[in-house]
Amino acid sequence: MDLLYDSRKNEVISKQKRSSLQLVLVICSVAAVITGMVLIRKGLSIQTNTAWSYLIGSTALLLAGVYEIYRCFPVMLITFAKRKKRILYSKCNLFYFGQIGHRIQSCGRVMAITAILFTLSLAAMFIGLVMGAGYKANMKASYPYDTGVAIDAPLTRNSFDGLISFVDEKCPVQKEMIYYLYDANGYSADALALSDYNTLRSILGFKKTELPDGQYLVHCDTWTYTEDIKAAMKTRPKITLAGVTLENPQGRIYEEAMEQYRMAGTNGYVLVVPDHVAQKLPANKIRLVMQLENGGIPELRSEIRGYLHSEQWHPELQAGTIWPDHVTMGVTVQAWGISNSLTGFTSISFCGLYLSIIFILLSCTVLAFEQLSALDHNRRSYQSLGRIGVSEEMQRKLIHRELSTFFLIPLILPAVVIFVLMAGAQTLYGAYILQKGLIPFYGFITISVFAMIYFVYYEAAYSLFKRNIL
Repeated sequence: MDLLYDSRKNEVISKQKRSSLQLVLVICSVAAVITGMVLIRKGLSIQTNTAWSYLIGSTALLLAGVYEIYRCFPVMLITFAKRKKRILYSKCNLFYFGQIGHRIQSCGRVMAITAILFTLSLAAMFIGLVMGAGYKANMKASYPYDTGVAIDAPLTRNSFDGLISFVDEKCPVQKEMIYYLYDANGYSADALALSDYNTLRSILGFKKTELPDGQYLVHCDTWTYTEDIKAAMKTRPKITLAGVTLENPQGRIYEEAMEQYRMAGTNGYVLVVPDHVAQKLPANKIRLVMQLENGGIPELRSEIRGYLHSEQWHPELQAGTIWPDHVTMGVTVQAWGISNSLTGFTSISFCGLYLSIIFILLSCTVLAFEQLSALDHNRRSYQSLGRIGVSEEMQRKLIHRELSTFFLIPLILPAVVIFVLMAGAQTLYGAYILQKGLIPFYGFITISVFAMIYFVYYEAAYSLFKRNIL
């Protein structure tokens, strides 16, 4: 009698909605969630203040939809399961569904709010980890040299003598290198002489490479281009530069970070060719790399730019060349890049990780408390179950099944959202992070950290619940 009528003994008798109405509410809630996601994507693509209206509206739709789904969908599933008599009266399912139904009635709102908190926590942790790791990867690829100067003009090497002396007064120059990027006529990539390429590799601490005569190789530190380059080399296995035919029989593509949008190329990759071939090509782009004592200072970037735009600098053109109509000039200083971006990215990353851990611990504590706050009621239920002949082993299995279900329901939404977020981030922003597979890797780290914390709380709640019930 206690087991059969226990659900009617609540202080406030809740009126269950009809299954058809619950189904309609679930469908409307799912539609609200989908609409919210569409509005978020629309808002992120708008560059005006109108984007805030889209983001606020989408957030409201997502929260309302998620809350209503968790209020109706579990009840609808329990109602549907109870209609299947073969399932309902099998083993101890009558007791199990009664326990779960009672829990959903008494703490359905808590489960809904907990699911929302878990979703926000996982999203914040994922974004924090990806932004922090992405920042480090991009900094390593964008500022590998202490100082670099790139000028797309046919200047002589002597043009940088004054600049090197100027920088040496500010920060002692330990080593400098002046080299050219050559025009590879008929190809979208620049060419780099093998000797200059190996000098750059030694500056960055990479192992030097050899290139047999009649061959070339490709260096590409932008992973999104690698597959296209491999496909292009298969369709055109040989290239011709300055009347010399070169091939890459092994398909060699090196991928170390060398900053290939200014210093070691201009399109994210470069053709490395023998010196005698490079010397026959037009040298219309000159580069300067300097190693500085203690890595330099952030103010050096503005000082170098000021020097290059002042009357102190006297560039010299190569014989037989003229100034191009438009001269592109770039200055990179590693110390400036780090100080300019580190504070903002570190703050966002730290806040995301800190808040996510706090919300996960808070939510897990609430779930565990919900289990332990109803010990008296559950103890009476399991005592009644024991009196009608159910073994203690079966009761342990029921406890495990009941708590697993209670802890599993709030995980459904966060699991869906985190995988959608990972896929969307990889599709939209994967190409901007100069390290392949970084987004999926830190998505896996996010799920692993959350699962570890969640499992610890579940084990603690299960152990205490079982000890007090049995």
